[in-house]
Amino acid sequence: MNKNIEQFYIEWKANLDNYLRGYAYDKNGKAKKTRFSFLTLEKYLNKLLSGNIQDEEKIIILPGIRGVGKTTLLSQLYFAKDFVSPKHIEVIQKLDAIDEKIYISADRLLSENISLQEFLDYLENNIFGSLINSKKKILLLIDEVQYDNKWDLFLKLLFDKTKGNDNILTIVTGSSAIFLNKKNKDLVRRSTTERVLPEKFIEYLMLHQGIYPENFLSQKIKEAVFKKSNAAEAYSALKSLKPQIVNKLSKINRLEESKADYLLRGSFPFSAKIDTRSLAMERIKNMMLINIVQRDLILSGDFDAETLVKIPDTLFLLSNSDEISTGNLANTLGAHSNTINKILSSLVDTEILFEVKPYGQPYKQIRKSAKFLFISPNLRAGLLNGFIGSNLRGKLLEDYMSLIFEKEFRGSAEFYYDYGKGGADFVMRFLDKTEIVIEVGFGKEETSQVEKTMAKTENRGKYGLVIGSKELELVDNKIVKLPLNYFLLM
Repeated sequence: MNKNIEQFYIEWKANLDNYLRGYAYDKNGKAKKTRFSFLTLEKYLNKLLSGNIQDEEKIIILPGIRGVGKTTLLSQLYFAKDFVSPKHIEVIQKLDAIDEKIYISADRLLSENISLQEFLDYLENNIFGSLINSKKKILLLIDEVQYDNKWDLFLKLLFDKTKGNDNILTIVTGSSAIFLNKKNKDLVRRSTTERVLPEKFIEYLMLHQGIYPENFLSQKIKEAVFKKSNAAEAYSALKSLKPQIVNKLSKINRLEESKADYLLRGSFPFSAKIDTRSLAMERIKNMMLINIVQRDLILSGDFDAETLVKIPDTLFLLSNSDEISTGNLANTLGAHSNTINKILSSLVDTEILFEVKPYGQPYKQIRKSAKFLFISPNLRAGLLNGFIGSNLRGKLLEDYMSLIFEKEFRGSAEFYYDYGKGGADFVMRFLDKTEIVIEVGFGKEETSQVEKTMAKTENRGKYGLVIGSKELELVDNKIVKLPLNYFLLM
């Protein structure tokens, strides 16, 4: 063997605990709070410990934009005893059953010219023993897997080797652009995907202000707002929840300041902790332009240098725009419309952008440009260095809606915008083709935009929502006006 993998492993393992502690614990050595995603991973860990993990759960893929805390999640799993909820005593009691655990980052292996397969072969031959019939409980944590150019083959071979053995759990993180790419859909049947998205407002309150969600309140608000048959039912459900909602809001110190902080820099764990907002937003901008555009998209191999330099300009134009067509982007940037479409598609794959298609009748194609929002309001704010003009302030809430749509409704609803003049921000179409019309904004009281779009929904429209009003109100038995603060607790 011309590569000294053993020497690398010895040095890596010797320093691993200290390295991961920097992610899992604060500077005083106190365990950091866990994201909601940790509870999902804890479920798979419990299945490993209980010996009832299914084949498709042997490899858990965590795609996500940079900065959402994927490495921290792996670090907390590595030190699971300090992070599993005390309520789950049955998991804590079984953690000692893990015989072997290792965390490795594929970019670190790349710097040593070691492939993932070579590293795993070394572990099998010298540390773990064969994975095929292993009786050991093994936890394998692989970060930034996309840095190995054969990562998909590696995971396929790992799945085939461990199939039928319920003693091995592999959790893998990496770029959304890589995992969500259509080329890799053959991995679906060999793995389970758990996306890691930016924080919602209620998670920001929990992680950074110690204000924990009320039991099931978020779910109840979601059901009241989006899952009722008509406006009267939605209004009645929200009215019954009002005492709980008001009580929760009363516990948030400086609510307006917290909302402003969240929208500018609070949906990423790393930026919410930075001392000043300006520095936080600068870091967010650099994360997009350097780490995602210059690293992840280069790794995808789909862009030449001439196209790559147009991506930052595309993002800046979108951040400053209320609405801009693909044709206008192409003209402004001096690029072919096909190039712009390719850029936009990749930015959606990386989960920087969220695509909202023009509204039309089901099954009818509309020849209008899609609108592109950011998956977090922090991304727009970062690109604009926090200077949000009055004409763009409402776009931060539309960006927040894109995060809600992705977190709560991906696969169960589609989202459109009314391209007609004076139409509503969104039309939400469910799998049964029923629709809810949505307008969102600060101090939003007018219902005319919702009414105009509802007239186009024919018998599919269930009701309309105006999010951002001063008071909870039912209008003409067909539209619910909902305070923004209520909605943010969802």
